[in-house]
Amino acid sequence: MGLPLPPHVSPPMWQAEFWLERAPEADTPICSEEQLAAFNASVPERIGVPSVLALPDEVSAAQVRAWLAQYAPAESPRYDYDGQPVSAEAFRALVERAVPPLPARVRVRFGLTVRRAALRGWPSGAVLTSEPFDYALDRAQESTVDVGQPVAAVLTSSDGRWIFALTPYYWGWLRAEAVAFGAREQVAAYSEAEPFLVTVAPRGLVGTAWGGVTPQMGTRLPLLGEEADVWRVRVPTRDEAGALAFAEGYVPRAAGHFVRGYLPPTPRNVLAQAFKLLGEPYAWGGGKLGIFGRDCSRLVQDVYATVGVHLPRNVSLQGNVCRPLIVFEATMSAEERRAALVARGTIGTLLELPGHVMLYLGHVEGRPYVLHDTFRGVIVSTLEEREPTLLERLRRAVLPC
Repeated sequence: MGLPLPPHVSPPMWQAEFWLERAPEADTPICSEEQLAAFNASVPERIGVPSVLALPDEVSAAQVRAWLAQYAPAESPRYDYDGQPVSAEAFRALVERAVPPLPARVRVRFGLTVRRAALRGWPSGAVLTSEPFDYALDRAQESTVDVGQPVAAVLTSSDGRWIFALTPYYWGWLRAEAVAFGAREQVAAYSEAEPFLVTVAPRGLVGTAWGGVTPQMGTRLPLLGEEADVWRVRVPTRDEAGALAFAEGYVPRAAGHFVRGYLPPTPRNVLAQAFKLLGEPYAWGGGKLGIFGRDCSRLVQDVYATVGVHLPRNVSLQGNVCRPLIVFEATMSAEERRAALVARGTIGTLLELPGHVMLYLGHVEGRPYVLHDTFRGVIVSTLEEREPTLLERLRRAVLPC
């Protein structure tokens, strides 16, 4: 995999089976179908972000401005691509130039993404870094949106190049050409269609008449039909006028990139999916200068999506919506933290600390281990790394449902 082994990690530990053999709960579902449905339905209200299709047909201009205000200029220094400071005034001016005059009532347009696209904190593809030339951490990069995701746009930039929109659990700026707009009913029918395929590879391969798309792990595509060698899926596209249209895509079944329906929500499947990402390079906000990747919370989100769990995008929100198994009090010693985790943690548990999330794998001789996405890439490690250690910084151990 090209990554050196961290301390106390042996080569067998880089295999999912090493941990699954030690986990009697590996095949016990994390939650029932009813609990899973209730959990997913509760997430929008609990994080304060409506589901895309829950937006009304019109919203007030004041509400649009409030959504835009989520991306206020940072108080800490920011730098552009050539290392020059970007002031708060310059950030504000760029956004103000991009936002056209708004009517009192703004029409909401619904659509689907036709390709994987960056979700930005400002209407520009230019990087915005905390340190000069630190392109790996583009602070304007909020997330990525995969092909076939529902979108509710509330404005188009003055130059027509960007839209400000709600995507699943997240607001931000998208390139206008990445979205095809249609009727709310069309978007709902696509998003809720059954049967469907789910991507279980880090990236899947779907052939189309124009070349193809590569949905990432956890992405859902409506299934049109199946033959001996291929599945036929529905893929959103844009017609000549930019309106929503659909085409057939073909998925080679032998590649093993997709499964029909979600995987059963067991720790075994969660771990098996997570280990497929081992060694993958880190990418803040799901992208690094346009290069595909994941960060720590996107790894957790994508892995759990394959078993039908729809987690929010950011670390703290993931911790907030899940069921707490352990709350690590600030007064707890390292030994108390270790003992609580070994006694009550189960494989696939989310371990949250400020700004970071990890998947618990289990313990060896009382030493807890995790799989997580770090600046070195996706690794297996103990909780004794860094200073203060990951163990000392833990806030919560949580599970969905």
